[in-house]
Amino acid sequence: MKVNRITTISGLFAVALLLGACSSVSGPQTLSVGESTGSIIYGVGAEFDPHFLSQNVVKDDESKAEDWDSVIVRRLDMMKPSMFRAMVLTPWYEPENDNDDPDVIDWSRFTFDTPEMQSLYAELDYAETRGVKVILTLWGASIGNWLAGENNGNWVVAPGDYEEWAENFSALIQYLIGEKHYTCIKQITPVNEPDWEYFMDGKAGPSSEYIKMCRILDERFRSDGIRDKVAFNLSDNSDGGTGTHRYLRDCVKEMAGITDIFNSHTYIFGYETPNKTVLKWEKKNAALAAKAGKGHIVGEFGGNQCTGAARQRDIDWYDRGVLMVRTAVNALNAGAVGVSYWNLIDQNYNKNGDYESMQQLGLWRYVKSAYSTEPYYDSIPCDYSLRPQYYSYSLLTQFIRPGARVFPLDAKDQYIAATAVLNDDGTWVYVIANQTDSDRSYVIANDSVVGDFSLYRYTENELPSDDSMLPVVQTMTAGTDGLSVESPAKSVVVLVMNPHD
Repeated sequence: MKVNRITTISGLFAVALLLGACSSVSGPQTLSVGESTGSIIYGVGAEFDPHFLSQNVVKDDESKAEDWDSVIVRRLDMMKPSMFRAMVLTPWYEPENDNDDPDVIDWSRFTFDTPEMQSLYAELDYAETRGVKVILTLWGASIGNWLAGENNGNWVVAPGDYEEWAENFSALIQYLIGEKHYTCIKQITPVNEPDWEYFMDGKAGPSSEYIKMCRILDERFRSDGIRDKVAFNLSDNSDGGTGTHRYLRDCVKEMAGITDIFNSHTYIFGYETPNKTVLKWEKKNAALAAKAGKGHIVGEFGGNQCTGAARQRDIDWYDRGVLMVRTAVNALNAGAVGVSYWNLIDQNYNKNGDYESMQQLGLWRYVKSAYSTEPYYDSIPCDYSLRPQYYSYSLLTQFIRPGARVFPLDAKDQYIAATAVLNDDGTWVYVIANQTDSDRSYVIANDSVVGDFSLYRYTENELPSDDSMLPVVQTMTAGTDGLSVESPAKSVVVLVMNPHD
């Protein structure tokens, strides 16, 4: 499935890219591997909300249940993500209040066999068999659901009763871990982006109510004997559209004792954003979390070309594949312990929703017929066609593994991000995301690390004609004087150390 570049970069962003390019440097530049960030990588993955089987397949629009195995599972097996962030909604399993006593669970009133829950089980089954860590996020109380508070919102809001919310979430985790025996659910997050959902006035609001809710949730999990079964991944704040750290700062200050890890989201960085801006944002996040002795994950990230919650103007651009890797590399270089791209696939979050509501920020598209009203429809080669960033981001999911340590590299250019990663098995991975219009030459110097490296390269004219991963371009040998590598303009180059015999 050859992916064509359907949309071209506007003049504005072309200028931004040219500004990012600096004059050619004579001779190769040395990239020296120095000190690590001190962070241990938790995972590199994507948002994977469980809607495909319960919302897409039932729309009668040419998708089939068997596409789960033949497309989604097959591609995931090639990508090898180590982390999923997955949504859950309360009506899926408790459409009506089980009873009026939040301290007593009436299990007979729960609906753990709904199509939505079956879709969730399919995702958890995959994660369980492949060793993928799942961050389960109870997205919020659905509008019209008995748990919804009086907040204004589009489709999910803050719960109106924190005790009932805690009972609801506890019941879900007790069932998934105690009855279904899933061990892949490593972390839970209550309420997506609470700085928006609690205060829908367009500003990141005070965090006092969220903190209160999380404390009640912690107490409930402890009383039900499941607090040690999952880590609490809290804050989950957006960047407020401006890169603010206020919400995270409040959460760190008030919830250090009940939080196991913190996370924040961002959609404010783009082609014109220099590395230093991304680094500054995430270094502040990581430093705040470190005050509580915790790590920080970039729980959602994308670009800044947003046109509503379900679209970004550059989603089909080849260049986005470089930008997403550059953003992720900067986050890891700044001390993040993980990154999760929004999101894995295009899909419907509501089977009754119209085309405009379909989430279209995936690494690949949905069935071709769903895009029939688009001017680029004839350019789509087939169902589930790939976007270029599928190939570039997969270089990170495949080769940066949990337990790895990150050693930032300085490419001396604000639009080239580079890093060295030491995996737990002793193998090194080098990543260079060159967003400029200039080819560059480097020598990676790494304390006499010698051995053979496989070189992978994301360039526009070398994308596979099918959905296979990018192939090894060549094998290179690192000597005691370093490893020489060429970084073409607008490319991602990844070098992976071959295991010792």
